[in-house]
Amino acid sequence: MGKIVWTAAAMILAAGILLPSSCSISVRRNVKILERDSLSAQLLIPAEDNTGDYRDSYNYYMEDSTSSDTLTVIGPDGNRVFFMKATVDSSGTIHATEQLRGVVVTARFKNIPERNGMVRISFEVRVPQKMLNPHWQIRIRPHAVIMEDTVEMEEVHVTGRHYRDRQIKGYELYNRFLSTIITDSSELTHTGLLETFIERNIPLLAQMRHDSSIVDPMQVRGLYGISFNNARQHYLKHLAIMRNNRRAKLAPQKFEHFVSDPYITEGVRIDSVISDNNEDMVYCYSQSLNTRPGLRKIDMTVDGYIYYDGEMRYALPASEPLTFYVSSFATLAEERERFITKVIERKVTGNTTAALEFRPGEYVLDENYSDNHEQISRIKSFMHDIIDKGTFGMDSLTITATCSPEGSYVLNDRLAGLRGKEISGYFRAYVMDCCRKADSIMHEQTGTIINLASAADTENYSSNLGLDSIKFIVKHIPEDWNRLAYLIQCDSSIMDKAGISDILHTTSSPDLREQLLSSHPEYPYIKKQLYPALREVKFDFYLHRKGMVKDTVHTTEPDTVYRAGLVAIRDRDYKKAVQCLGPYKDINSAVAFLAMDYNASAMKVLETLPSSGKRDYLMAIAYSRNGNERRAVECFLNSINLEPSMSFRGNLDPEISRLIEKYDLLSSAE
Repeated sequence: MGKIVWTAAAMILAAGILLPSSCSISVRRNVKILERDSLSAQLLIPAEDNTGDYRDSYNYYMEDSTSSDTLTVIGPDGNRVFFMKATVDSSGTIHATEQLRGVVVTARFKNIPERNGMVRISFEVRVPQKMLNPHWQIRIRPHAVIMEDTVEMEEVHVTGRHYRDRQIKGYELYNRFLSTIITDSSELTHTGLLETFIERNIPLLAQMRHDSSIVDPMQVRGLYGISFNNARQHYLKHLAIMRNNRRAKLAPQKFEHFVSDPYITEGVRIDSVISDNNEDMVYCYSQSLNTRPGLRKIDMTVDGYIYYDGEMRYALPASEPLTFYVSSFATLAEERERFITKVIERKVTGNTTAALEFRPGEYVLDENYSDNHEQISRIKSFMHDIIDKGTFGMDSLTITATCSPEGSYVLNDRLAGLRGKEISGYFRAYVMDCCRKADSIMHEQTGTIINLASAADTENYSSNLGLDSIKFIVKHIPEDWNRLAYLIQCDSSIMDKAGISDILHTTSSPDLREQLLSSHPEYPYIKKQLYPALREVKFDFYLHRKGMVKDTVHTTEPDTVYRAGLVAIRDRDYKKAVQCLGPYKDINSAVAFLAMDYNASAMKVLETLPSSGKRDYLMAIAYSRNGNERRAVECFLNSINLEPSMSFRGNLDPEISRLIEKYDLLSSAE
C-alpha cells in the first residue's frame, strides 16, 4: 500500500471541513437538550434596597428616633407610640429583630407608582447557564401587555464569542473584497504616457503644472485641436475600468455571500458578548412607559430565539409573566360637581366697526366701491344672526361716522353727517326686510295669511312687528383728532412723536392744525397709513333678551373649568389638571399638585382642609417625600383610623409602603 503524505494545505483543508461539521453536531445536541427541558429566559423582580431610595431624592432627616428601625410618633389618641421591628416569643416577651440580608423571596408582581403620566418598570432578564453557548446568539424579546395592547420593547442580545468571531470574519472578507475596487481614478489611467503626450503636443498645458495662471485651461488645445479631455480619454485603461465596474456592481451580492449574519443595531437595547458560560447571565432592564386612562396593571413576558450562523435553531418559550400593578393619583381624586352662579343681564350691548369707503366729497353708499361689499356683508350677517335666532331683540343701533382731517372742518362736518344718515337708512331698510321675512316664515308655519296690498297695511305690519320701536341713532365726528393722536403714539414707525403731539395741541383750529401737520416730514406716512382708520364707521348695538322681564337673573350652572380639571386627572394630563384645579384649593387640587410633585403647594392646600382619611393620607405622602418620617407615619395612622381602607392603599404608593415595611406599621396598628 502507498503511504499517505499530509501536506500543510491538505491539513488546513481537512480542518476547515471537519470543524464546522463537529460544531454543527454539537449545536444540534445542545438544542435537543433545550427542547427536552423547555428552557427559556426568566423574568425576576430585582432586589431592592429600601434604605436609600428616598434619602437621595428628598431632604431626609430623622426626628425623635433612636435608630433607623425605631420611631416614636403621636398616635390618633394623642399618646406616644413606639414602632420597631420585633417578635414575640412563647413567653410573651417582645424582642427587637434585625432583618438579615441574603434570603431572597422571588415575587411575580410588584406595585409601581404612576407619576406625571409615566410609570417606570424594572425587571431582571436571567438567562440560564445551560442556554449559553459560545457558538450561538440568543435574541430575547420583552413584551409589555398594556390594556390588551402588546408593546414590543427593545431586544436584548447575548452573543457567543465564536458566533461574533464568525460575524467579524465575514465583515473582514467583505472589506477585503471592497479593497479590490479601485476608487482612485488615476490608477485607471496610463498616467506616464498621458504626461509624455501632453509635454510633446500640448506644451501650454504642461506649463500649468508649475504656474496655472499662464493660460486659461479651457482654451488650451494641442496639435489638430486636441484637448486634455481628448488625450485623457485615449489613455484610459478601458479593460481595467470595465473589470472595476463589474466588481463594484457585485458588492451587494458579495455582502450577502460573506456576511450571512450581519450586525443588528436597530431595536436592540444591548448586545453583550460572552466568553464563558460558567454562570447565569443577568441583565437589569428598565423602561419608562406612558400610562393610559384606566390603566391598572402591566404584564411583562419575554420570548426569543437562538441563532447559529445566522440561522434560527430554537424558539424560546414565553416566560412566566411578571405583573406590575399601577398605583395612580387619579384614583385618589374625588368625583364631585361644582357649580357657579352666573348673572344674566337683560340688556346686552355689542359693537363693531366697518371701513366703509366713499368717493371723495360724496356721501352716497356704493356697495361696489373699494371693499364696501365685504364690509357690508359682515355687518348684515351680524344683524341677520340676531334677528334669525330670535334670542335677542334690537332696541337701538347707534351709527357714528367720521372723516379724516383732509379739507375744511366745515365740509367734513357736513359730509360726516350726511354719510351717517346714508348708512343708517341703508341698514334700517335691511333690518326691516329681515324682520318681515322672519315673521312671514313664522306665519307660513302657523297657517296665518298676511295681506300687504296697501301702504296702510304695510305701516300697520311694521308697527305690529315692533320695527318702529327700533331706534336708529346717527352720530358723526367731523375730524377725530383724539383717535389720530392715539394711533400716532401706538405706531412704532413714527419717530417724531413728541413734535407731532405739539402740533396737535398747538391750536384749537382744526384747519390750522391740519395745515401745520401737513408740513411735517412724516405727514405722507400718517396720511397713507393712519388716515384710513379715521374714516371707519362704528356700529353700537343695544339689545335685550326676549321673554326676560327682570333686568338681571341669577342662575346656577356646572363649573366647566372644574369638570375639565377632573377629566384631565382621569386622562393623566396632570399639567392641565393643575392649571384647572389649582385655584379651587380642595382635595382634588392637592391630588393634582402631588401628581406633578408640587409637594409644597399640595401641603398648603391640605393644611387648610378638615381632617379626613384621604386628606391625611395625602399629607403622609407629602411628608414622606420631604423626609419627615415621623409626621408621615402620624398622618398615615390617622388616615387609617378615619378610613380603614387606606391601609390597603398604603401598599401601592412607594412613599407609604416603604414606611409600612420599615416600621411594620400595619401589624402594629392592629
